[in-house]
Amino acid sequence: MNNEKRHFLVIAATSRGARIFIKNALRQGHSVTAMCRANSDDDALKRMNEILKTTKLTESKIIPSEKKGELKATNISILNAGSYKTILTQDSTIDAVCCFVGVTKFKDMLSTRYCVYTDTISALIEGMKKSRWVETFYHSSVGTEGIPGGSITAWPANYNVIANIIPHIFPVYRNVTESESLLGHAANDGLKFVVFRPAALNDAPAKRNYGYSFDITGLNKDDFPLKHAKISISREDVAEEILRVATLSEIERKKWHGHGVYLVDKKVS
Repeated sequence: MNNEKRHFLVIAATSRGARIFIKNALRQGHSVTAMCRANSDDDALKRMNEILKTTKLTESKIIPSEKKGELKATNISILNAGSYKTILTQDSTIDAVCCFVGVTKFKDMLSTRYCVYTDTISALIEGMKKSRWVETFYHSSVGTEGIPGGSITAWPANYNVIANIIPHIFPVYRNVTESESLLGHAANDGLKFVVFRPAALNDAPAKRNYGYSFDITGLNKDDFPLKHAKISISREDVAEEILRVATLSEIERKKWHGHGVYLVDKKVS
């Protein structure tokens, strides 16, 4: 872990993965500005503190920082480009964005008009264009294969072939792929980003026994052969991995920039 302390702007900060990410980041001494739905900024901060109090973390070997990071919160809309322009212009210490936006209702997964992924990423990119580019870490979803910007909606190699019927049933997965493409194209203008594509998420405690595959998966791919993988992973493991990568040294993070990274539990041998 890099000793540099970061300031994360966290989108959809009350989501189950985001609250784990935030609590760990603060324990490690990083600062967080949380975008949280509430009636005011004060209410947003109060809500975040209440959520973090009840957020349980699995014990780890990482030693907490002597000085806990600072938590700020805002109720500003995540779907408005002006929100990001304002935040990034007013607070020059923010040096990373972590987006945890996601579908929460089954009916939204079935709707062709549900575009929360592309709407959020479009607003973020437009806001950064009008202020400044900030390194972005995106909690995406299983169901996209390839380098962001040239990827397709498809399932990892160890999923049943029937899984590729899912996008026809749940069009929201195509919206996820499109949102990744927006990031890929923004890289041409200077955006540095990493996309994380977790397998089927569960709420189990972190196992810390997962692998990752860059861009394209394969049963015998060198970086992580999926013949040795399950098709699930815990939200806590994903949140920890995003924080781990986001706090690597700048030189190490460059290896991840521009890639879509599939995260999945290893089979227990």
